[in-house]
Amino acid sequence: MDAENDKIMVVSHCLLNPESRLAGIKNPGKFSPGNNNVIQLPCPELIYFGSSRREITRDQLIHSAYRKFCRQLFAPFADMLEEFYRRGFSVEFVGVGKSPSCAADLTTVSGPAGRVSNFTHEHAAGRGVFFEEIEMELVRRGICYSMQDCHKQ
Repeated sequence: MDAENDKIMVVSHCLLNPESRLAGIKNPGKFSPGNNNVIQLPCPELIYFGSSRREITRDQLIHSAYRKFCRQLFAPFADMLEEFYRRGFSVEFVGVGKSPSCAADLTTVSGPAGRVSNFTHEHAAGRGVFFEEIEMELVRRGICYSMQDCHKQ
């Protein structure tokens, strides 16, 4: 292992592929992994709901089917990260602030259920559903990690 390159950055999909973001949502900011090793996570919302999905909040994703989907989606990445961690790499996740799935620090909550003409929501400290499931798996495997949202540069 190269001592100068001993970090694995695990990044939310849309930080490297903005086309996967919900139509009309602001770009989370410019992200550059620098000289770090990078693993790009899949976008759970794009895969689960498709590209024509509507705005949604964390509250609406907290159900067993979506959580199970997130666990299954992350499983091969967890195996890979465990291998890197056991070889001495540090693991750092970079999420997307205000995301109901991929937030590390600040997520979106309280969206109305049912048919609405004006979608409203709030922001609250906490992880998105996908990042919660990732965190539980990393803890279960004994992998030390850090998580933070991408900050606008």
